[in-house]
Amino acid sequence: MSEHFIFHGIDNKVGATMVALSAAESVAERLPEKKVLFLALNGRESTEYVREGAESVDALKSRIESRLLGEEELIAHCLRLRNLFVLGGIANEEEERYYMPEATAFLMDVAGRVFDFVVVDGGNRLDNGLAFGALLYDANRFLVLTQQETALARWEKRRVLYERLGVMPKAYILNNYIEKDIYPVDYVARRLAEEEGRFYCVRFVRGGRQAEIERKTLWASAADGFADDIAALTDALVGGDGGGSASRKRRKRWKSFI
Repeated sequence: MSEHFIFHGIDNKVGATMVALSAAESVAERLPEKKVLFLALNGRESTEYVREGAESVDALKSRIESRLLGEEELIAHCLRLRNLFVLGGIANEEEERYYMPEATAFLMDVAGRVFDFVVVDGGNRLDNGLAFGALLYDANRFLVLTQQETALARWEKRRVLYERLGVMPKAYILNNYIEKDIYPVDYVARRLAEEEGRFYCVRFVRGGRQAEIERKTLWASAADGFADDIAALTDALVGGDGGGSASRKRRKRWKSFI
């Protein structure tokens, strides 16, 4: 049985796609003998950080809805980059509401029989069938936040809803983290009444816009700080050395395949 990891953003400006795809790249590098799938289930295509063209899940819609999608068919529709496979999200956003949560569950089940790790960009919305289905799935959920007041206040306001739905996160990711911000991680933890150990900080680095222009992630760009933090997150996901010197050495040897 594979491991499923869902990265869900509290809104559409917190960088869930960048973190999720970077984590998938990191897991694929860490475990080259394993097959890793990045799956965009957020109501958008979400292939802006992939140079090669990845096919949209739209091409599989009828097969998923009819429960006829097979394992080999799923693999054939994915972009393959060594041991990392990528399936883009919805290309025609006008049809996003035609996807039901049950379809997501079926797709995730099929993916779980094929891939060792399934890393999902779960977007930020609860009114999208794909995104909501991803949240409902029995997986390791990570909520992506930032230190911005709007992001924290939004989670405080919506937390009760997530609790009622039974989709609370396993841990939190503070993306674009600035150590000297007025809201450091210990403050955020206290404010959200959570243990500080449940937070993973992914540092803010310059170059995000350039990475988008070059169609690659900050992980593939070997961005200082960000790359180390994603390596540490990978250690937490699949086990490892905790993001120490060995992780940094791996980053120096790494040659991007995206």
